[in-house]
This record gives sequence, structure tokens and C-alpha cells, in this order.
Amino acid sequence: MPLLTKRTTIRPHAKFHPTLEISSTVRRGQHGEIVRFIQEWLVLHHVHIDIDSDYGPATEQAVRDFQGSSGVLPVTGVVDAETYAMLARPMVEALRPITPPAGATLGQMIAACALQHLGQHAREVGGQNRGPWVRLYLRGDERPPDKSLPKGFDAWCAGFATTIIAHAAKAMGAKSTPLGYHTNCNKLAAAAEKEKRFVRGEKAKHHEIPTGSLMLIRNPGRRDRWHHTGVVMQALPDHVLLVEGNSANRTSESPSGEVCRRRRPYSKLDFVIIE
Repeated sequence: MPLLTKRTTIRPHAKFHPTLEISSTVRRGQHGEIVRFIQEWLVLHHVHIDIDSDYGPATEQAVRDFQGSSGVLPVTGVVDAETYAMLARPMVEALRPITPPAGATLGQMIAACALQHLGQHAREVGGQNRGPWVRLYLRGDERPPDKSLPKGFDAWCAGFATTIIAHAAKAMGAKSTPLGYHTNCNKLAAAAEKEKRFVRGEKAKHHEIPTGSLMLIRNPGRRDRWHHTGVVMQALPDHVLLVEGNSANRTSESPSGEVCRRRRPYSKLDFVIIE
């Protein structure tokens, strides 16, 4: 019996398919992209290894350590289909379709999908804007696809938020998604204004910000530029509870950008209303 039952997953883009399974065996002496993917997942599973695309003795031992800690995999030092499936299982679970309960709104489903990704500890690995989760949220890229953005611009927060919206819309049976896909917070705000979904923070009342809406953080001293976004879990009288991509949890030991919970006061926030 396979260790991981194959499940239908929601692909974020017709031209991008995350590598969630392999059909051939990968072993010591091999090099290249698939080796890098294996090394990234090992690090994400807290089995520390250099991500250098070289399946050398250190990577072989790291694979053995992972297989041994699983309690079910044979300890071979070789990555076969079952070992890779176990490595990539968090993403399979994050992309698992959610059946909407009766009466669920799109906003509630957005929140449910965001929590599903949060539960799989999605984060960068191998450097800023790198790793399998970043590729998922940036549709196969490891940097913002908008080449007009400054080098190193942290954009996968918007990719995360709009990927989550697409995931939820798919679960609801929608043929299209609100706002479309974005990796640029300014363009996300512009799309929200066009769709009459944009609300200035100072005009927003907490009971008028539904679960599943998005927040946008304004740049200092600017009312027409934004640099970060996240999914609203709950709008409270004096602050907002959020799930954000490419953020940092103050209680987390991870130095990298991750999907995490945050609480933010209303100052400098604007909102994209989704119900």
C-alpha cells in the first residue's frame, strides 16, 4: 500500500505544476534541479543540509536521517517515489480541496484555505524568495515576475494571498476569481479599486471588514503605495488578526519569510473587501 494516497490538487496556474511526485529514483552522484528540490524539502523537515544541487555523501546521510525519523520508510539513502511523496506531503496537504459547508461564503473559504496553508508551515528555504513554497505562490518563479520591481523586492505575500483566493474560489465552484493573480501590492490595490472593493483604513469599521478580506500596509508617508498584504481572519475593534505570507512571526525561530499569524493595529492599513 502506498504511504501517501495520491489526492487531487488545485494547480495555481495552468503552466505551472509543483513537483509533488517523482517517477524515477534519485541517488548519490546525481546533480541538478530535482536534487535541489530534495534538499529544500529536507531542510523544511528540519534535516539540515546545504542546498547545492549535488547529491553527495552529506545529502545521502540527510536522506537516511529523514527516512529513519519517518518510522515507516526503509532507510536507504536513496529517494524513491515514496520517500519524495513523504518529503512533499506538506504541500499536497496545503493544496487539498476543501468542501464548503452549507452556507459558506467565499470569504470564509478564503480563511479556511489560508489556515490550511498555515498548518503546513509554508516558508522560504535556501534564501530570500526561494524554495518550493515561494515557487508555488509565484507560479514557478523564485522572484517577482514583474521585472519593473526593484531587485530583491519581497512580493510573495501578494502571490500567497491571491493564490489562496483562487484556491477558495475553485472550492466554491467559481469560474473566475476576484481581483485576479498579483505579486505586486500596488497592482492588487488598483484592481481592488477598479472592482470597488478597496476601503481606506480610516474609513473602515471593524464590523464591516468580513473574514477573508485582504489588508494592505501603506508605505511610510504614502497613501498610494503599499508593500505588504495578508488575509483577514478577524477584524476586532482595535486590531486585525491575519494570516500573511512572507512575514515573520515574532515567536518563531525561523529567520525566513513564512506563512504565519499576525496581529496588526489599524494605523497605516487599508482593506480589500471580499465576502
